[in-house]
Amino acid sequence: MIGTTARGLARLLAAAGVVALYLLGAAGPGWAHPFGPPLAAKATASGDTVEVTWSAAADDLARLAPPVGGYLREHIAVSQEGRACRLEAVRDLPASGAVLRFRCPAAVRAVTLTITTLTDLDPAYRTVSTTPGGGGALHTADSPAHVLRFDGTGSTLAPPVASAVWTAELSSLVGSDVVLPLALLVALVAGAVHACAPGHGKTLTAGYLVGGNGRTRDAVLLGVVVAAMHTVSVAVLAVGWWLMTDSAPSLGAVTRWLQLAGALVVLGVGVGLLRRHLRLRPTHGHGHGHGHGHGHGHGHGHGHGHGHGLGHGHGHAESLLTWRGIVTMGASGGLLPSPSAFLLLLTGLLTGRAGFALAMVAAFGVGMAVTLAGVGIAVLRGGNALMSRARSARLRQWIGRLPLIAAALVAAGGLAASAMAVAALTG
Repeated sequence: MIGTTARGLARLLAAAGVVALYLLGAAGPGWAHPFGPPLAAKATASGDTVEVTWSAAADDLARLAPPVGGYLREHIAVSQEGRACRLEAVRDLPASGAVLRFRCPAAVRAVTLTITTLTDLDPAYRTVSTTPGGGGALHTADSPAHVLRFDGTGSTLAPPVASAVWTAELSSLVGSDVVLPLALLVALVAGAVHACAPGHGKTLTAGYLVGGNGRTRDAVLLGVVVAAMHTVSVAVLAVGWWLMTDSAPSLGAVTRWLQLAGALVVLGVGVGLLRRHLRLRPTHGHGHGHGHGHGHGHGHGHGHGHGHGLGHGHGHAESLLTWRGIVTMGASGGLLPSPSAFLLLLTGLLTGRAGFALAMVAAFGVGMAVTLAGVGIAVLRGGNALMSRARSARLRQWIGRLPLIAAALVAAGGLAASAMAVAALTG
């Protein structure tokens, strides 16, 4: 009996693996937005001279024809009180970028730095500028020019409130005079919409809830944990990058390790669910009857007879989910931060509005949580409705197997994602 069950589960896991590989691009917890380091421009001033050290990741540099300095001459400019600073020299840095030296009309206390690097190839590119005093700005295709001060502060050119509210670039709100409640509302909606995009573990999260006979409160808790973990991960990465601009590790490498960690968590949680199903199946005999003291007069092997749910019956059966499993699964979903949220907080740190930006990041996470919890609740209620309306005994039997199939899908998805993350690290 156990051997037959094990062989059946092995076949099921193999089939789920194929499905998981197909869905992985839209299902993994951290595969929604793998991102590398932003383009960086470190500005220093001495007397009337300004040096800008521009650097980029290898894959971004590969999009530019050498020498890189020749391209940067046309896409980086410095001015002082409306007067252009003269570009005196450009020195290429092998495999990283170049250094540009500008001579300004007078001793430098503040300059306007304009950067349009790579936005001519893709307007989604962003460049983060920094100063030794901890100031800086975020340069985008829509807002390439910003004032940098070399007295320990930094300020951006604030866009009008209306354009800041409706732009897709959340970081523009940090430099505007928009009120905090409106900024939080925009960030919350942006987070909810962002979570609707492919990825963020929606498929695996739904599979986890179904596979463990989850309840509404489990879906809500998962969403809350995702929001909390996302806020923490954004804060750690953004603050770390800000404090260690010169020696910070590649965000691309950090992302790949985070992807592997999240995938291993999913794999562990999925295997745990499968083990619980293995222990329960021999005990329940029919695979989806009650077995919990409700009696067997309601229909052996065909669910409750009252349409209360899948498998062992949502709403009355004992949930197979554990508090620890829910927390770890939710943490894996929020482990990898959104690039938009990362740049949002980094902009706040550079412009002295870290508290404002952190509140927006938290609202962004809440928006994600609302979407993910909503998806989970919809899947659970949809499964219950399907069971209650099924009239065919064979159909009810297959619906009763959905928790087992879902658990196998979670495990297979975690295994496939782990293999892909290892390949990315070693490749």
